[in-house]
Amino acid sequence: MSGDHHSVQAQHSAAHALLALSLCLSQMTGALEWEDVPAEFRYDPDHPLLVTIRFAPEGAPPVTWHVGRDLLHEGLRTTSGLGDVQVWADTPTGRETAWLQINAPGGIAIFSLPVPELGEWLDRTYLHVPAGTESSRLGTDAFLSKLFDEPEASSR
Repeated sequence: MSGDHHSVQAQHSAAHALLALSLCLSQMTGALEWEDVPAEFRYDPDHPLLVTIRFAPEGAPPVTWHVGRDLLHEGLRTTSGLGDVQVWADTPTGRETAWLQINAPGGIAIFSLPVPELGEWLDRTYLHVPAGTESSRLGTDAFLSKLFDEPEASSR
């Protein structure tokens, strides 16, 4: 399996400040069987902790998963994630491929991820919202003010 079959297209929509990346991922469907699955990765700075991945397998309804941006980024270099989503690098030296495993009620899905393309796209998301600054964009104060019916504080 080579990285040559991955089609890549990056888009940036200034109106919605979304970053999108379209890839054709390979999904393991059997011991030595693979199926190409179109996938779109979206990052919205208004939801800075997450990457939304929409899988669109041929002949099946699309499936959307929300994955932690840091989990995905870290998994391109090392093992990352516990529970339903795990990402790990193929080999410590090659780093051309990483793996995404999703544990869902219907079973386990494993996808190959092209590290150079996905890594470059994730790096661009960190230019929009640097690591460690995500909480400032979450609007937690406004949410809590509405929750407790208090006027929003203008500054702290």
